[in-house]
Amino acid sequence: MKRVILPLLLTLCFYCESVFVEFTPPGTFKMDILLVPHFLLVLLIVMGLFYLRNRTLIYAAIFGLLFDIYYTEIIGVYLFLLPITVYLASKMARVIQANVFTTFFISLLCVGMVEFVVYGMNVFVLQRSMDIQEFLNRRLWPTLIVNQIFFLIIYFPFKKVLSQRKRIEMHE
Repeated sequence: MKRVILPLLLTLCFYCESVFVEFTPPGTFKMDILLVPHFLLVLLIVMGLFYLRNRTLIYAAIFGLLFDIYYTEIIGVYLFLLPITVYLASKMARVIQANVFTTFFISLLCVGMVEFVVYGMNVFVLQRSMDIQEFLNRRLWPTLIVNQIFFLIIYFPFKKVLSQRKRIEMHE
């Protein structure tokens, strides 16, 4: 039973993203903003820092593929983007001491990086028109805020679950 806790949490976040989008369509807060939840990415980043990195990269690739199949028009964007982001986050954490503040900023940086790559894919590949100022004001800043609020909510309980799972799996 304990082996399914992490995949279950990741799957729950995967579906919570679509539920969040359904309950917060553009214009919900009387402003013209786009809130893009990257809850799964935030969980994977925390996993990459406090759990077994290679196993986290496998989860990132699997859920990236599921994300591409379920949400996007281009297969492969999140399949490669999520594992690369988790890998870079884990490398950053090795350079600096991983605690709540550094993990917060690593998560902020990684979510911003993913948003810029997705923006680039939308503009250059899918030929969608949105200038950089509109992207920053309508999508990036609100997205960073909502994902960092999610980070602050889940950080301590999820880190506790990860440390318990890591301790159990290291002794098996």
